[in-house]
Amino acid sequence: MATDAARFTEALVDKAITRKAITRKAMICVHGHVGLGKTFAINAACRKLAPGATRWLQFAQSPNVAQIRAALWGALELPGPAPVNTACTCDEQIGHALAGDFHLLLLDEVQHLGPTALEYIRSLWDANDRTAKSLSIVFVGSGNIRQKVLHRPALYSRIHRWQQFSPLTTAEILTVIPTYHQLWKGAEEDLLFWIDDCAGHGCFRSWANLTVIIQDALDDDPNLTLSKDLVRRALSQLDPTARFPGDIGTGH
Repeated sequence: MATDAARFTEALVDKAITRKAITRKAMICVHGHVGLGKTFAINAACRKLAPGATRWLQFAQSPNVAQIRAALWGALELPGPAPVNTACTCDEQIGHALAGDFHLLLLDEVQHLGPTALEYIRSLWDANDRTAKSLSIVFVGSGNIRQKVLHRPALYSRIHRWQQFSPLTTAEILTVIPTYHQLWKGAEEDLLFWIDDCAGHGCFRSWANLTVIIQDALDDDPNLTLSKDLVRRALSQLDPTARFPGDIGTGH
């Protein structure tokens, strides 16, 4: 299963880690609304292209620089606890580790990072870029991530490429969803379009949640078949207050 966005993400990561023409790696930023498959696509690309070099960090709300240092220390598998109280020593060892073999830092939920944290990440990049040129960074996030980076001109100028995720297109609903799960193989086009219009809205996470609910129902009652009635019951579990078009009893 690969959407156009996922294929583009893989090409983007490939460019970020193989910029041989200018003898350095790159920083890229992947952003878009929640539930569109950003993290899934970027993780798949990194597992394929840099399986042993990817260091994945996910941030909670507004981490401080000491927490980021500790997260990097752990991701790089440096010995002992991070000496976060001696920032220079900690940064020196982190920088030394990044300057060794190639590393791809995958930073998820970057919308939670504040200006100081973003500048710290940039400083790591700058230090590596002046010497080893062995570091690529992928920023992934939703919400106001683009605005946050735009407000840091020094960081923004260093972002090599951007990708904005969008909802699945109608064409992708017909090609991606049936290959995502066997439940949808053979489903009529009208049913898939109806589901997307009612609740999917091109959001991969919504389709994934709905798939689990319907598959559970089919597993619990082998007499059930995929129909509008069954989908409507599943949709009511996603949002009990929702009302969906179509007459009860009409099925596909």
